[in-house]
Amino acid sequence: MRLLRGSAPSRDEGRVSGFTGVRRSVLFALSVLLGAGILLGQMNSTAVGAQDSTDVQPGQRLPTRGPVKTNSVPKAERDVNLVDGLLRGVPIVEGDFADPFALAEPDALYIYATNTVDANIPVIRIQKNKLFKAQYLGDALPKLPSWTVKGFQWAPSVWAAPGDKFVMYYTTPSSGGLGNKQCISRATSTDPAGPFVDNSTEAFICPLSEGGAIDASIFVDTDNALYLIWKSDGNCCNLPTVIYSQPLAADGLSVAGPAVELITASQPWEDNLVEGPSMIRKGATYYLFYSANQWDTTDYAIGAATCTSVTGPCTKPEEKPWMDSGTFSKGPGGQEFFESAGKPGVWMVHHGWLPNQAGTPGGQRRLYLDKLGFQQGQTLPTRTGKAAAAEALVQDALIVGVVIAALVGMFFLVRSLLRRRRKKSTT
Repeated sequence: MRLLRGSAPSRDEGRVSGFTGVRRSVLFALSVLLGAGILLGQMNSTAVGAQDSTDVQPGQRLPTRGPVKTNSVPKAERDVNLVDGLLRGVPIVEGDFADPFALAEPDALYIYATNTVDANIPVIRIQKNKLFKAQYLGDALPKLPSWTVKGFQWAPSVWAAPGDKFVMYYTTPSSGGLGNKQCISRATSTDPAGPFVDNSTEAFICPLSEGGAIDASIFVDTDNALYLIWKSDGNCCNLPTVIYSQPLAADGLSVAGPAVELITASQPWEDNLVEGPSMIRKGATYYLFYSANQWDTTDYAIGAATCTSVTGPCTKPEEKPWMDSGTFSKGPGGQEFFESAGKPGVWMVHHGWLPNQAGTPGGQRRLYLDKLGFQQGQTLPTRTGKAAAAEALVQDALIVGVVIAALVGMFFLVRSLLRRRRKKSTT
């Protein structure tokens, strides 16, 4: 019942209030334990039924050096829906975040995206000790080179170079009589949050005869050789779309050889369009993931191919998407992979539309998270984020039980002490 100011709660109301506090504390502890287990790798590295994944490598390994110095100041904070995102497949961060790329640093995860209304390349940071908050750091690329135009900066990819240098590859339009086709450029910074500086006078990669180039993704091979995986933008001008692999110089700032074709659009579900490539390796097998079909529809989906090397040849083992629309993610694409801190494991970020928003004027592509697993006898990896979250819950059950017992014990101890104090005050 409602209490008048100054009145004391009844015994039953105090008991309910106490247990409510205990329940809230338990739920908070559960979320913290589960989140730490999921994102920091404080659990088994593979989901139930999966093979050991210690030899799985995303585009680049987690740096072995310590954290780099950053001068970035958060402009805002957003909640990270980590647990529900994995268990139910809902966005982990609200807002527009298309074509995401995740850069794992020892102390934080930096996630970059395609341009928004207020940033050429927006970037958020999830710190190791603040798993449920994403800090919006603003524009990682606030100034563009003079040869391009603002408003079409897409699909960034960031390489953590040796030392304290970072190289960003991003899509941006050409100008100056080149038909404004999309091209790939690069920028550098000593801070993963930026500002990245692009001092180029022309595009880095731009095969105009093939419609330009977009969707660069960095891959570091086992011998530390650098490759850029990218797409020829032929769908701009009724030309084929092709996924290429191209070697880079050791500093990542120039190409070191010609591009080699990996795949083209060859299956009905792809609708003559492949793009958004990314690559991981397990043992001697390289897995090429890509997006296909029309980006602003629910038919957009993620495909996968197996390759014998970073330069191919590649084969599509299935004639269907590796991942298509789900309950809370329509038209998924823009997938990229990263390695979490702690025990080994490969995670995937991707974008998707909320239900009924694909291609609508107010629709936004949201940020999603999943985990990869390698099942016995399976040709392609499987998505195991839900299983990983469930396993983390089971593994943390004992700890949560101890927390519950401690909180309940404290509640009854405090109540007992208060009763003794009341008895003494009345005698």
